[in-house]
Order: sequence, then structure tokens, then C-alpha cells
Amino acid sequence: MELNIIYKETCLETLSKMPDAFIDCVITSPPYWQLRDYGYPEQWGLEPTHQEYLEHLWQLMDEIYRVLKPTGTVWVNLGDTYNTVSGNMKSGMKSAQINSNVANSAIAPDVYTKAKDIRRKSLCLLPHRFAIGCSDRGWIIRNDIIWAKRNGMPESTTDRFSKKHEYFFFMTKSEKYFFDLDAVKEKRTDKQMQNDYKRIMADKNGGGKKHTQGGTSSFNNTKTKEEVWERLQLGKNPGSVSDFWDIPTLPSADEHYAVYNEELLMKPILAGCPKGGTIYDPFMGSGTTAIMAHRARCNWIGSEMSEEFLKVAEQNLKPLLSQTFLF
Repeated sequence: MELNIIYKETCLETLSKMPDAFIDCVITSPPYWQLRDYGYPEQWGLEPTHQEYLEHLWQLMDEIYRVLKPTGTVWVNLGDTYNTVSGNMKSGMKSAQINSNVANSAIAPDVYTKAKDIRRKSLCLLPHRFAIGCSDRGWIIRNDIIWAKRNGMPESTTDRFSKKHEYFFFMTKSEKYFFDLDAVKEKRTDKQMQNDYKRIMADKNGGGKKHTQGGTSSFNNTKTKEEVWERLQLGKNPGSVSDFWDIPTLPSADEHYAVYNEELLMKPILAGCPKGGTIYDPFMGSGTTAIMAHRARCNWIGSEMSEEFLKVAEQNLKPLLSQTFLF
């Protein structure tokens, strides 16, 4: 299968062409349920019921399970929705004539239905339902990472708190898998290095308590000054690399309301994919995953049905793909 290309087809079509145990890493953000109509046929996210939406996602995850290497990792960003008419669904069914769901009368043309078994205005908890279904299908859920979006879009509601976070689910198919925590550790400043070094060496010389907090507990077993300094240079200890990512969204001139901040994608790429490995994004959109994979010296494959997004992705990738790495 050809690498470093976006296939204009559904993700299930692309996955059907992949052999077993082919992909090192999957990073994606599926369309959220009944939140936005992008105006092209065969859209995911416009299913008439939330259960059908989840079944589609689980079908996708079953195929990903097949093509993922035993050492592979999967990172899925999924936002929730309230059981109300949301997003551009309020503004008049802009693609009712071309959307197959509407054309087949699965969704009433006068109103986008929401869940019948969830009370109106209630949070649907779709990310949680999705993750539980993945666990039931054999996935190991390693983290439900909170992506905190301080600058998330404002909301007009006045009877609840504004929603400023989404989830990133980190999953694996095996108990042993590739994960490079050192690659995403927060680096210490020179001053922090010197202060931590003094505290650690004082501990070792009997001049203080053994540190179990403040990012130095992992140094208790180091034997030499050189080992301590080398460990400090790697960055703060694993406890400092948490499942709470305070990363802002970025404005975009494209059709998307926002695009991924590079840091948001580089964390799973650096931690979850070996250099030279292959990353797949089933919903490539404007190509951000491919751009970040390229910069991390990884191969990539994408699927995207929107002609408009494909053009944007090609424009974004063109200057990068013409570059030659020096080493």
C-alpha cells in the first residue's frame, strides 16, 4: 500500500486495503455526532441515532485492531454533544439534498433528530460510551486524557458552565507496546537543573530526606553524579507528564472552526510512534496529522471524503513534501 498519501475514500475502504499488523499508530478525531454538516455525501456524524453513530465508530475500531501492530498505539480525540440541536444544524440543513442520510429519510428534513432515550438538554456522554464499547471489544484503555481548551469557542447558554474540554483516549491492543515517555517529558530550565541536582545529591550524602515529590523520586537509585545529571537532562519524571493537557486551540482560515495545536499532536506522535513508523488518520481533514508525522520523520496515510478538505491538505503538505532532510 502506498504511503504518504491521502486516499479520497471512506476510512473503511482504506483500511480494507491494509494487511494485518501494518500500522504503528493511529491518531484521529472523528466527526462529532450531529454537530456539524460539512456538505458532502457519506458523512460520518450525521447518523440518525447516537447508537448508530457509535456502531460506526466501533466498526472502525474493529478494523483498526486488525491492521495495528501488536506494539501499536491508538489516540482518539472525541468531543461530546448535548441533546439539543447544535452547531450549524440550526441553520437550515445546507446539504439536505446531497446527504444520503437525509435523502433516505433517516433524518427528518425539517429537524435533525437527537437521542430519543436521553433527556433533552442532557450531555450525551458519547466519548464515555465509545470508550466503554472499545473496552468491551478487547481494547486496553490506557488513558482518558483531558484536553483543556482555555480559549474554546464561547457558548451562549446561561444555565450551565461552558464546556472547555474534550477527551483524548489512548488505547492499545497489547499489554506491551511502544511508548517513549522521555520524548515528551517537560525539560528543566538551567536553574531547575541546578536546584534539583543539589537536592538529590544532598539526599544521597545523607543531608536530607529521600525525595518522593517535586520530580526527583526516580533518582533514589542512581549511583553516580553523572547518572543524576544525565537523568535530569531527560526532563521531569513520569509523574510530571500527566493526562491533563492544557493546550489552546488555534484559529484557522479553513472551514474548520479550529485546528489542532502542534503540541497536541506531537505528544502522541513522539510518545506513541517509533521514528520511521507509519501513522494513519481515518479522518485527515486539512492534513494536520500528516504534517506533524512528516516533521517527526514518520510515514503517514490518510482518508478523507471532502474534496474541499483534500485541496486544503494538499496545499498544506506541498511545501513540506518537497523538503529533503539532511539526516
